[in-house]
Amino acid sequence: MVPLAVDRLREGRDIAAVLRGRRQRAGRLAVVHVRTERSSGPPRIAVVASRRVGTAVARNRAKRLLREASRHLVWRPGVDVVLVARSTCAVSRLADVRAELEQLARNLDALDASA
Repeated sequence: MVPLAVDRLREGRDIAAVLRGRRQRAGRLAVVHVRTERSSGPPRIAVVASRRVGTAVARNRAKRLLREASRHLVWRPGVDVVLVARSTCAVSRLADVRAELEQLARNLDALDASA
């Protein structure tokens, strides 16, 4: 199945609302926060990497890996997702990031079941 078009969470207050929701799963490479209060519309995703991840180069690589890994998942319509990179994400392979992200999203029931 072709993934749905995904919007970005851009507003700080929207990202903060997802982080306050407390529905999260942590892995070795990333933490996935989910909010499912919207009933329709495309999924919205934000990718965050703090200075703990490393230098600007490492943070940007971690964010690129998370964005690319999330692009291949079929997210549930109306879900808001915040992906927080961990320091090990910047030195990982895309296949590892993709596998962990899919597992965490399935545990949170954030993926579309019909896919």
